[in-house]
Amino acid sequence: MYVAYEIVYVIHKSAAMYIARDMGKPQKGRGRTAAKPRATVRPVADAPSASLALLWGTRERSARGPKPALSLGAVVRAATAVADADGLTALTMTRVAEQLDVTTMAIYRYVPGKDELIDLMYDHALGPPPPASAGSWRTEMARWARASLSRFQDRQWLVETGPRRVPIGPNWLAWLDAGLRALDGSGLPPHEMIAAVMLVDGHVRATAELSSGAAATEQWRRDFGRVIATVIGDARFPALTQFAAAKGFDRAPTNAESPFQFGLERILDGIEVRGKTKKPSRR
Repeated sequence: MYVAYEIVYVIHKSAAMYIARDMGKPQKGRGRTAAKPRATVRPVADAPSASLALLWGTRERSARGPKPALSLGAVVRAATAVADADGLTALTMTRVAEQLDVTTMAIYRYVPGKDELIDLMYDHALGPPPPASAGSWRTEMARWARASLSRFQDRQWLVETGPRRVPIGPNWLAWLDAGLRALDGSGLPPHEMIAAVMLVDGHVRATAELSSGAAATEQWRRDFGRVIATVIGDARFPALTQFAAAKGFDRAPTNAESPFQFGLERILDGIEVRGKTKKPSRR
């Protein structure tokens, strides 16, 4: 599952560190005024990771050798097509090379390894967020969540990358930016807004994970029905027995009553209440 709160902590800590460091630099065009104290905390290394350099197009290309026959974009699109067709487990550098009718070693001219390729695929498949509209913060946040869920359900392999990698690409950052924009007017202070975005995002990813897992199969549904039929009335499961007696299993939820929608509405309820308590009182 997506470790949302660890990411919130990392975002706050790393962003604050770089902003504090850059605050001490003289601003161009403003002359050299008294220097502000620079941050004492420095990054372990200022060089970006290979994935970051590729995602943002800052990786230096060698001028030596023949002109590349492919492009990084073509490699990413071919790899994405493999994952779309057969899942992430089917992805290999050899399979991508076959898609492009080149040797496997040719792929390594564009990406250093499979992990970096998956990072690029993730950001490519995520795509840009939906454009902002003039709705209320609650309407906009719900629209953001539904669009995100649709993206993950369209490409279920995206869910598989979440537990181990969260590529910081332009599209991922655009989704984060759009989520923060959606919460404008909610009344939350800035440091809580990013936590709220990650909370909604965690609900989206958990729903996508469930909808693509074993519980989404017809076999699981049949097995669940068989088990429930045998345990109703069993003293070990009093709440399930009471739920069945109240005909809780008899009516399938509508889209408006789906677990995703129910959970999203309750999260937004909580944000709304929190926002009201955080708004400054007028005297």
